[in-house]
Amino acid sequence: MSKVVELAALPFVFGIIYAPPKKGKTHDIIKSFPNSLVVGPAGGTICAERLGVTPETWVVKPEHRMAKIIEVMERASKSGKFDAIVIDDFSLLADQELHHIQTSPKNAGFKAFDVLNKTVYKLRDAARNAKCHVFLLMHETPPREVTRENKTVFIPGHPSITGWKLPEKLPALADFVVRIKHDTKALSEWPYVYQAATTPNYITGSRFATMPGLSPTNIREVMLATGYDLPRPEGMEWMEGLAENVATELSPADLKDKRALKRWLTVTGRELAKGYKSHDPRHIRWAISDGIDRAVIRRHDKNLLDDFFANF
Repeated sequence: MSKVVELAALPFVFGIIYAPPKKGKTHDIIKSFPNSLVVGPAGGTICAERLGVTPETWVVKPEHRMAKIIEVMERASKSGKFDAIVIDDFSLLADQELHHIQTSPKNAGFKAFDVLNKTVYKLRDAARNAKCHVFLLMHETPPREVTRENKTVFIPGHPSITGWKLPEKLPALADFVVRIKHDTKALSEWPYVYQAATTPNYITGSRFATMPGLSPTNIREVMLATGYDLPRPEGMEWMEGLAENVATELSPADLKDKRALKRWLTVTGRELAKGYKSHDPRHIRWAISDGIDRAVIRRHDKNLLDDFFANF
């Protein structure tokens, strides 16, 4: 007799998204988690206006230390109010923390970096123990060569954070590390994708088996495909029906390239949207965009074996 094996519940995710400034990091993560707490600088969530949502925020001021941010994370996690906690501009917050550390004479020289390492590990522990998903949004340090002990060493591009150890250790602590990459072939209105595939030039990688190497900038759709349950916010449940209709109606031919997708949107997409005219146009656009991303991810999953044979 066959034995039914129950799969363990999927764990909460700790992820890092990095890119140069103004490439859509905050917009993309709010689109995936509108019911999130965003911890970051003042004005950082203005981009949410384009989505028609207002995520709750906790503004980090210059005098705030990392210990306070960890306290806010823990309080938000215990509240049960949020699907995710987003630490925005973490690269700048780490720089701010290092500045505070260096003001103490006892932390002179390299001692300051040891203290920063320990502080970041505490934040990591808080993220791992959180009862919701946690994401760090960071800037990008490009690949470079440095000289160490008379040897030239290549350092791959990575999430921007100061110090010798953290640029390599911090990504190793996360479930996925993706960078935002310009891609004129991206099947979206925004010409950028998440680069999740491993590469010698940048630190990237994902534990989501369903995440394409070049993925739509939509972590929610990747997580849904992986098996996570991520309901829409109250009052926006209808968006799931429209997104699924779009994903179902799109054929491989419609997803051949951006021109083919635009033809489909002009005719079929416009027709599908007619039944939702009573809703905010921003939400209709959002749902259609999710449907397109869902179709792209499903196509990737369906072609996984064929791609293996072709690219081996």
